This record gives sequence, C-alpha cells and structure tokens, in this order.
Amino acid sequence: MGKVEEAREFLKMVGMPKAQQADICCYVLLAMADMKPHMSWKEASNGWIRIHDIIQFSNTFYGTTYAENSRETFRKQALHRFRTAALVEDNGKATNSPNYRYRLTEETLKMLKTLQSIEWQKSLNRFLMYHDKLIDIYASKKKMTMMPVRINGADFKFSAGKHNELQKAIHENICYGYIITIIK
Repeated sequence: MGKVEEAREFLKMVGMPKAQQADICCYVLLAMADMKPHMSWKEASNGWIRIHDIIQFSNTFYGTTYAENSRETFRKQALHRFRTAALVEDNGKATNSPNYRYRLTEETLKMLKTLQSIEWQKSLNRFLMYHDKLIDIYASKKKMTMMPVRINGADFKFSAGKHNELQKAIHENICYGYIITIIK
C-alpha cells in the first residue's frame, strides 16, 4: 500500500467523512507530516506549513499538478475540516497574512508516528476518547436541522433549507387547505 492509501486509511480511522478521504486531503496530510513516498511514518514531523508549500510538496513528491489558484480548495476541503476534527492547528495570524501557517497537532503527530505499529490502536483509541469523529459531528448537525413535515397522515423529515421550507409551506398551507375546502 502506498503512502496516499495509507493516509486515506488514517483519515478513515479517525472518522473523517468520505469527502475528506479524497486524494487532495491525503496529500495535505502527507505534506503536513513531511512524509515522502519512501519514508517511514515514524519519521513524520509537524512543522508549520503554508498552503503554497502543501501544493509544492504534493507536486514534487507525489506527481500531482495542482496550480497555485487551487489554494482555496485545499483550505476548504481539507484544512478547515482537519482543524474542526482536531488534526491540525493554525498559528492564529490573519488568513490573508503571508505568515499564516498550519501544522499537525501534537496528538495527530503521535498517532501518525505509531501508524503501522503495535501502538497504533492504543494511540487511535486515546485520540477518539477525547475528540468526536468529524463524521459524527456532521451527522448530529444534520439530524438537528431536520424539519418535520406531515403529508397525508405520514410523518417525514426534510433537511433544512429554503427550498424544503417552501415545500413544507405548500403541503401544509396550500395542499392541506385545499383538501379541507373540498371536504367542507
């Protein structure tokens, strides 16, 4: 198994959603750990790194062809999600500052260093004891924002959003009101 697949397996095990197991997220993790294809996970590090450096690392060591104008994709698809999941931290500078940097948290670095060793499961369990999986965080938010709707005596749940609010209003006010009018 190559480093990209190993990174993907790591992201899956720590509870990242499928979208955050994509290649771009794997390259971000590998770059942040300074993990080149031939290296052992014991050699992982967590130096401060810019998105520009992540792109350069991926292009140089993993043969990708990401352009500089893809920085926002890296930020939104990987880094923001990784920060929410407690895998990375930033240096607190303004995001438009040339000195803005990210790095792996110490906990993430310790987990990565035990990847493919007998200590891995213990390290993963310790991390998951203190941090919710991002997939669970997103699932609980989705459940909380569901909108109850009653149609023809059956209960449904619509996801929150303007379109579904309109559908609910149509069913409850127009359709139901029309049926009542016909019955009377």
